Amino acid sequence: MRGWPNISFKADGFAAANSSVRPFMRTREDFDAALLIVASVVRSWDPYRLAGSGAPPDEFDAEIAKMVSCIPGISNAATAAAALASVFSASFEPELFSPAQCVAPGQELFAKLSAAGLLASA
Repeated sequence: MRGWPNISFKADGFAAANSSVRPFMRTREDFDAALLIVASVVRSWDPYRLAGSGAPPDEFDAEIAKMVSCIPGISNAATAAAALASVFSASFEPELFSPAQCVAPGQELFAKLSAAGLLASA
């Protein structure tokens, strides 16, 4: 199975190819577990309260996939919140998704990814 490319993260949480950070998601199973964790956090956060209004369950799938690519740069709850803010502000309204506004889901995301052993700091 092919491994992940080497990547690094800028201060804003976006990945850049060909650098030295070694992600801990080495297998398809790791990727699938990360995807499920990110999806559960984002869907329970439901930043626009769309779940109760009949939105399709895949409403945030693009952002969830982008968040999975940010995982190697997450080292604490603050970097998880910053990654959520970067991804969601790029897709939606930037003024609604500052790192400060993403603290709670960032804490939950960091805790769950760390518990699953999917972070370099885990």
